[in-house]
Amino acid sequence: MTPTRWLVPAVLLLAACGVPMQSTPAPIDPEVVPTVLRSPQQPATPATAVPGMPAVQVDFVRNDRLVGLLREAPSTAQTDRIDTVIQALQAGPNETEQANGITSALPDGLQLSVAEIQGTRVVLELGGETEGRSSTENVLAVGQIVLSFTALPSIDQVTFQRGGVPVETLLADGALTTEPLTAGDYASLRAR
Repeated sequence: MTPTRWLVPAVLLLAACGVPMQSTPAPIDPEVVPTVLRSPQQPATPATAVPGMPAVQVDFVRNDRLVGLLREAPSTAQTDRIDTVIQALQAGPNETEQANGITSALPDGLQLSVAEIQGTRVVLELGGETEGRSSTENVLAVGQIVLSFTALPSIDQVTFQRGGVPVETLLADGALTTEPLTAGDYASLRAR
């Protein structure tokens, strides 16, 4: 046989191999798509802390929804976990997270400190400027703080004060309250 006679059957054989043809598009389950091919705007998994180290969940904003990310804590002690949440909230998302569309609803210069812990409720003292923001930004900021603190195993409720005086805060539905806030009050703001 001449080389061209081998070429035609070889091409036909190779053409028969590969992806089968379909007459209509078929959906692809996102879970089977390799991580490196997924959209950089939607990471496959949240940021993780160092394996074996204690971690806390801190909430940030993406597309007007709250997303929980992990931050490494120095120990499992309640004070270390609380301090880690405060520091992470005030520091905001890291550069990689920002590149993936993660932001913070907390105003620049907001200061958070623990006034007291009463059982499973933390009372947070607010400092710095918090005025002049839209109600949407305020709801996201409060939700960001409440969901971050109530993700701790020892905290179920959060209240806010300024100068020792209780502060009215916005619930996810827009209502004002001075009552203790829970994760359930802001669950509707979580990314789906």
